[in-house]
Amino acid sequence: MSDTARAQKPTLSAYQRWEMASFDPVTVDHSAAEQAALEKHLRRVKDEAHTQGLAQGHVAGQAMGYQAGYEQGLAKGFEDGRKQALAEAARLADLADAFKTALQAADAAVAESLTALALDIAQQVVQQHIALDPTALLSVAREVIAAEPALLGAPHLTVNPADLPVVEAYLLEELQAAGWSVRTDPAIERGGCRAQAATGEIDATNTTRWERVAAALGRTQPW
Repeated sequence: MSDTARAQKPTLSAYQRWEMASFDPVTVDHSAAEQAALEKHLRRVKDEAHTQGLAQGHVAGQAMGYQAGYEQGLAKGFEDGRKQALAEAARLADLADAFKTALQAADAAVAESLTALALDIAQQVVQQHIALDPTALLSVAREVIAAEPALLGAPHLTVNPADLPVVEAYLLEELQAAGWSVRTDPAIERGGCRAQAATGEIDATNTTRWERVAAALGRTQPW
């Protein structure tokens, strides 16, 4: 360059030189290495986002699965508890029925035993009363005479020969006034009697009266 050119070129200060250079276009050199690094970085960011998305989805899925499992387990537990309660109630009802049946059977057995004992005692008392009290026949005979409907057509009272003196002493006037007569039969046990007439018969023997008492209590017990 000539001296004339140097003389014509303007002289710049240090500040003017920096200010102008700061606005000069920058030449970017996109080399292959930088391009590869950029692509690698982008892939890494994408992979991290994908991984993070999967992790969040897994956590959300676990939470939803836990909630669903909890609700299903709660419903199943409630249903199982209800079924178990119903089964237990049915078992207790069966036990109550069995106990009630057993109690009724026990009550029936006790009642049967008490009835049999009462009949045995009553039988002994009646037999002793008849044997010790000759006038025991009188109340039975009076009931026969006053029975309704009244026997008509030559009614007569049949008693044991050993009871005839008692009947004649205490009942003869009543029998005659009612049109009755007296007969004897050794087959009739003392304390009992039988009334007969054209219109029917009344059996008031000891055996027959006792069988009626036992039958009223639901038992069959011989005199």
